[in-house]
Parts: sequence; C-alpha cells; structure tokens
Amino acid sequence: MDENIIKGILALLSAVSGAGSTFLIKLNHKKLCGLISFSAGALLGAAVFVLIPESYANLKLIEILFSGFSGYFLFWFISRYFAHVCPACSASHFDEKTTHKFSEMVWTLITALSIHSLLDGMALSAGNANHLQNESILAAIVTHKFPEGLALAALMLSSNYSRQKIIIYVTLVESTTIIGSFLGTFIFRSGISPVIMGAVMAHIAGGFIYLAIHAVLGEMLKNHTQLVIFSFSLGLLLIFGVHLIFS
Repeated sequence: MDENIIKGILALLSAVSGAGSTFLIKLNHKKLCGLISFSAGALLGAAVFVLIPESYANLKLIEILFSGFSGYFLFWFISRYFAHVCPACSASHFDEKTTHKFSEMVWTLITALSIHSLLDGMALSAGNANHLQNESILAAIVTHKFPEGLALAALMLSSNYSRQKIIIYVTLVESTTIIGSFLGTFIFRSGISPVIMGAVMAHIAGGFIYLAIHAVLGEMLKNHTQLVIFSFSLGLLLIFGVHLIFS
C-alpha cells in the first residue's frame, strides 16, 4: 500500500478514536479546550519548523507571504461565508442554539470539514513528494484529528444522533483525508517545479496557521488562559521534538 494512503488512514483512525472517546468520557469545555490547544500548537509547529523553512529554500519572502496568505484566506473564507471549517477549532462558537440547529446545518458543516480534511491529506502527500520531514506533518495532523473527531461527535451527540450514525458520519467525512493523500500522490509527482512545491508548502502553512490561531482565540483563551498556553506550548514542543529527531 502507498505510504501516503497509510498516513491518511492513520489520520482517519485518530479522528474516529476521538469520536469514540465521546461515548466513554464525560466531556466538558475545559478538557476539549486542552486538547484543541495542544493540537493547535502542533499545527503551528508544523508550519513554523517544517513548511515555511522548506518554502524559503525555493521562494522569496514576498512569495512566501503571498502563498501563506492564500492558504489562510481560503480557510477564513470558508469559515466566514460557508461553515466552520474545523469543529474542533471552532468549538467555542457552537453554543446551545447552534447545537440544537445542527440537523439543519449538518451537510453544510460536513461539506466544509470534508474540504478541510481533503487538504490535510494533500498536505501529507505534498510533504512526502518534496522529501521533507513528513513525520512532523503527520504528527501534527494526527494530533489535530483526535479533537476534531471528538468535537464533531460531541456536536452530533448533543443533537440526538445515534452512536452508530455518529461513527459513520465521522468516518465518511474524515475519509476525505485518504482521498486527499491519494490525489496528492498523482498531483505532486517528482517532476514538479521546486517553486510550485514551495508555494504549495507555504499555502498549507497558511491554512495551518489559521487553524492554530482560530483554535486558541476567543472564549477558550478568556476562560482557560493558563491551560491554553500550557497545552499550546506542549503541542509546539512535540513537533519541535519530532523535527529534531528526524532532522
């Protein structure tokens, strides 16, 4: 089996495990806040320690900024005008009224999350094709998928979805990560221009930065400031450690 597909499956399993844990533990805002902040730190670590430095080897600073902004803007646009692109990062925005109306917005949210997961899969393939430290990107995405699956499952559970339907929905949505990995295997072939690959890396980094910032701002930062900072720092250090081990 292709290495990228295997990594996509690992990300899927992390999300489904997060969804399953919703049935086993008593979830509260503080626990979810810690998990989300930890995964946000991991995503920022992948952007800062791997993706941006790799882009800098092939692009000028202005080109990195432009490509990074394009990734940031894409996720901002989807979240602002379509639906929250990441249930975990936007957990504090899902108030009781929103939760009760989930059945009306389920397909909109699932579509936005599928786009997000598709790009996660392509990020795995892009890193592998460019021969950079894909272990760091994999660690960041797998870490982020657990609270992502957990948040989506918790939202559906609060809307009276059965456990079976929750697992099925989460599995189907997060399977787009595998599809993204599969597509990336063909899109990011070895003959692709280093400049284009650099732009792709910076674009992915921009998306990761959006998710990281969006996850730690707002209600979570106001209510659990010390927990957010501590968990975020741990996630950042995790990716830095992986980066050092495989560098």
